[in-house]
Amino acid sequence: MTSQLLKGINVLEIAEVWAGPFGCSLMGDLGADVIKVESYPRKSETRNAGDPKLDPRVAEGEGPIYERINTHHHGNRNKRNLALDIRTPEGREVLTRLIKWGDILVESFSAGTIDRLGYGWDTVREINERITMLSLAGWGQEGPYLGRIMFGVGFDAMAGHSLIRGYQNGTPEEMIPILHSDATVPLTWIVAVLGSLIERERSGKGSYIDLAQIEDLAWQFPGIISEWKMNNRVASPVANSDPSIVPHGCYKSAGEDSWINIAAETDSQWESLVTMMGHSEWAELKHPWSSIIGRIDSRADINSHINQFTKDYDSFDLADKLQAQGIIAAPVLSPPDPLMSPQLHDRNWFQIIDHPYIPERLLGGFLWKIEPDPPSWDQRAALVGENNDEILMQLGFSSDDILQMRKKEVIGDSYDEATR
Repeated sequence: MTSQLLKGINVLEIAEVWAGPFGCSLMGDLGADVIKVESYPRKSETRNAGDPKLDPRVAEGEGPIYERINTHHHGNRNKRNLALDIRTPEGREVLTRLIKWGDILVESFSAGTIDRLGYGWDTVREINERITMLSLAGWGQEGPYLGRIMFGVGFDAMAGHSLIRGYQNGTPEEMIPILHSDATVPLTWIVAVLGSLIERERSGKGSYIDLAQIEDLAWQFPGIISEWKMNNRVASPVANSDPSIVPHGCYKSAGEDSWINIAAETDSQWESLVTMMGHSEWAELKHPWSSIIGRIDSRADINSHINQFTKDYDSFDLADKLQAQGIIAAPVLSPPDPLMSPQLHDRNWFQIIDHPYIPERLLGGFLWKIEPDPPSWDQRAALVGENNDEILMQLGFSSDDILQMRKKEVIGDSYDEATR
């Protein structure tokens, strides 16, 4: 594993999509033993796809489509897989034994679902008083939105983020959906879970963590709320600009649909930029653009001049030249460009993954390097039910028990492609 920091910690995952599963992969990266209980016979959300010829998430290769979906591979490394129907009596017995085994239980059902299945916090801690249970319902476990279902795009809208991401004269339907909370929630809950493990050392008992994903996202945009509460103003879209920094934007560069981001936060950065542009006089004290106030007042004119300067340069070459002068700059990358990043390759961030159903390929790597343990992707995303027998035998079930579960379709190792 990337690290052995969490060696000996058992993590039970009953979660779908990204916020729960990716956090569990991070726990696996740190050395925890993670068992993913995958829904069965219904497919997990990250195993659903459209026409493989049109859906970019589906990798080329042979075999079932649900085993070739890139988003699933990215969010499910370093864990074992048990495909289980927990609605059946046999499935509930398996889940009960897993709870006895676990140190951490991660569930992401809408609020109230886990209780209706018979595994609310009161029941879980009766089974294992040392386990910590993390619930990741979108709206938390209480309040007027209790039980509502929501995914990342909806959180983005409800946090007020959607309406400030666009252009000043744009409309909501022009905005590209983002799933920001899916990226940030895993890092938030890991902090809480590690804190619960420390508390268990003192008390000998686990904790219950209620993390509302909307709250995790909302605190990242304090300006939206404070603009209204403190200034009685409604936050407006800022596009690529910054209200307090000029220049700060995305500028045309040479080539079709090629762009570069440039920002000058300080007067010295501004002086370096305009010197490169051949207009050092714009930084002289007598010129109105020498101060940030003057630059803010002339934002449109300055952006126009920079666009005239950048349009003849390759975005990568110009970014290197600007950075050499201490100016904030970066090319705007197309989706494949990061695969050729010399920075990421030098740090060995990309991992070469071999899989039974897709060709060898590069996938994004780890969030940290921890010495002396070198990073390693020890377990690719498991196939559906790939570790069924191993896990069930570890829990004390006999070969005959496992055979009967398979016959009753309590467990399985494949999905019906037509089933969602």
